[in-house]
Amino acid sequence: MADRRQSLLDAALKLVEEGGLDAVTIAALTERSGMSNGSIYHHFGSRAGVFAQLYADSYARCVAAMLPALDSRPASTVVRDLALRYLDWVTANPSRARFLYAAPDHADPSVKQAEFAPVLTWFLARMVSGELRSVPPWALEPVVMGPAHESVRRFLLGVFDLNEAREIIADAVWAVLKPE
Repeated sequence: MADRRQSLLDAALKLVEEGGLDAVTIAALTERSGMSNGSIYHHFGSRAGVFAQLYADSYARCVAAMLPALDSRPASTVVRDLALRYLDWVTANPSRARFLYAAPDHADPSVKQAEFAPVLTWFLARMVSGELRSVPPWALEPVVMGPAHESVRRFLLGVFDLNEAREIIADAVWAVLKPE
């Protein structure tokens, strides 16, 4: 059962990679995956359900790649490591990263919040202890990770060398959180 779901998600990701979100139709999924449209509806309910699950799966993989950075090292080291792990995940998974940036309206906020909870917990504890500048939780993704997100967007467009800039990006993320 899980293999069939994953096969459908892999087929959807490949279709997105080849032709964007509009390329993912139930007919294209049945052709690409070799499964019936009934299977697709059974597993995901709809095309939107496929996108929602693909988003959740991709986001979970991204966060999982960053979680090993969260430990008791100095905050500056952890923040930089977290940013670098994010950039490395994007470099290793450009199709999934491209999907995450192309389909944010398919994200289930409660699923994202649950996946991101360990990261948020680490940040909040370090803010309370004074190791990090205190910023509202909503600012972590758009403000703190802003340099990383903009760099990733340009990388995914093929106009930016993410590997060359990774240390500068990690420094920029740390600069936002460095205690005053």
